[in-house]
Formats: sequence, structure tokens, C-alpha cells
Amino acid sequence: MAMKTVYTVTLNPAWDRTAEVCRLVPGGTNLLREPRGDAGGKGINVSRVLHAFGHKTMALGLLGSGAGDQLLARLQEEGICCDFIRLGGSCRTNLKVVDRQAGVTTEFNEPGPQADAAALNALEQQLAELSGGVVVLAGSLPPGVPVDWYARAAALCRRSGGQVVLDASGEGLRRGLVGGPDAVKPNKEELEVLCGMPLAGPKALIGAARRQLLCAGVRLAAISLGAKGAFFVTGTEAVEAAPPEVEARSTVGAGDTMTAVLAEYLAARPAHAAPPAGEELRRLAARAVAAATAKVLREGTQPPREEEIATVAAKVLCRAAE
Repeated sequence: MAMKTVYTVTLNPAWDRTAEVCRLVPGGTNLLREPRGDAGGKGINVSRVLHAFGHKTMALGLLGSGAGDQLLARLQEEGICCDFIRLGGSCRTNLKVVDRQAGVTTEFNEPGPQADAAALNALEQQLAELSGGVVVLAGSLPPGVPVDWYARAAALCRRSGGQVVLDASGEGLRRGLVGGPDAVKPNKEELEVLCGMPLAGPKALIGAARRQLLCAGVRLAAISLGAKGAFFVTGTEAVEAAPPEVEARSTVGAGDTMTAVLAEYLAARPAHAAPPAGEELRRLAARAVAAATAKVLREGTQPPREEEIATVAAKVLCRAAE
């Protein structure tokens, strides 16, 4: 079947500025090296990855003014289709500082502009009018957005025949599960917050994913472990995918790249197909982890290339986790 369009919804886009320092000195003066600007926000990152893969995607959401105009111009330059509902307030600007010596990234994120009921109603109307496709609901909820909005949006998309991928945290994830997303991608810490307890070891993580996520109607859960890979869990199987060690240039957008692969997978299959199993689940896990790992080798939020993903995928270790 033909690949379905993937629509991404970003309620809190950002102009992401990324720069490197030799060593981050808290309380001191830090010289930023090679600063770059990118259109950011989790859903936007997903659209950029899918566009780089050659898939049809459209970025939706709420977009403020100021840096938002720069963000929109950049997406148009990159050839990414978008149809944002514009807000009166200024789009946020985020700063990501990569400490080369420590190999870690420190983020300074603004809260974003206030959303209003009219803008949310207009966005919901867009979602209600979509005919099929895959919808990715991703990122933080800006001021003015109800905590249950992802649940409302997921329900709208499903009623119009769409499939839903949810990548949220905190109450956005907890309430969003009520809308019945097809796939979710929390990291380990986000799943622990959802459970209200620490989760040590594969058995605890897989059990929590099934109790908290699959019992809510989710058919596929990817639990990210950062540099250690991820667990991919369905109602009948669980696979652990571990990537090779690499020297990261920027971890920003790595999780969004994994989300993009989940959306890509759903977009290539019938809406009511069974969850992946056996070798199909292992292939999906290997590609998702390889894509996220290949992303950290690139600066800023630049998507990975297919040849980079293939190189990493050959080194990803996939094994049954139960």
C-alpha cells in the first residue's frame, strides 16, 4: 500500500539555537562556538526527519510571531509543508549548549506564548477534517492549553480514521492515554513518573509499559533509555535494542527521530493491522534505535541520513527481553 501522510502537531514550537563549548563552566563566562539555528519543537523535528527520509508529511500546530516567522521561513526553505494556526504572542527561543569535554547537552527552554480558545478550536477543526493518515502529537503543552488536550486531539484523529502516535510527558501523557493512541514513546523517567515509582530492570519496565500503556489501549510502546537504546513492547512480545557506543555531537532531537520511525512504520501499514511481531518487531526496533543514534552524530537538530542509519543499524543488538 502507498505510504500515508504523517501529520505532526506541535503546540509549542521553538527556534532552537545550538552551540558548543569546550567545557561548560557554571557561574563563569562561556564562549559559544559555531552557533546554529534550527526550526524546533518535537513534532516539527519529526516532520523534518520524515521529510529527510522522503516521506510525505505536514507540520501543524500553534505558532507565535517573532522567531516564529524565522522558523516558518526555514521550514519553507527545507520544503516541508506546514499549516500552523498563528498566535499573537512571540514564539519561544531555546538555547542548547553542548559540552564537548563532558559529552552532555544543557538546555535552556522558554515556556512559550499563551494559547487561546479560538486558536485551539481552529486546530481541532483541522484535525477533525483529516482523512486518515498518521498524526503525531508531541511535545510540551504551552500556557493556556488544557492538560487533557492530547486526549481530545487523539479522539478527533481516530474518529476521522487516523492513527495516533503520542510523545508527551507528565499530565500530557497521562491524560493523553485516554484518547487511545496507537503508539507511545515515553522515556524511562517519564514512565516512572506515570507509575509513581522507580523501575529497575527489564522486567519492571516491560510490566509497567503493559499495565500503564497497553492496558489503556496502546498497541505499541517504545521505552527510550537514551544512549542505552530502548525497549519495544506489545501485548505479546518485548524486544530490547541496544546501540553501539558513539561520540555524540548533539542529543537534541534523538528521541524525536525515534518517534519519526514509529510514525513511518504505521504510515506503511493498514490502519487495523496487528501490532508488529517476531522479526518485524526486531527490524522496527533496530531501525528506530539506529536512527536515534545516527542523529546524535549530527550537529543541532539535523536529521540523520539513510546511509548513516544503515551503518549504525548493522551494529544494533536486538534480543527478546522476556
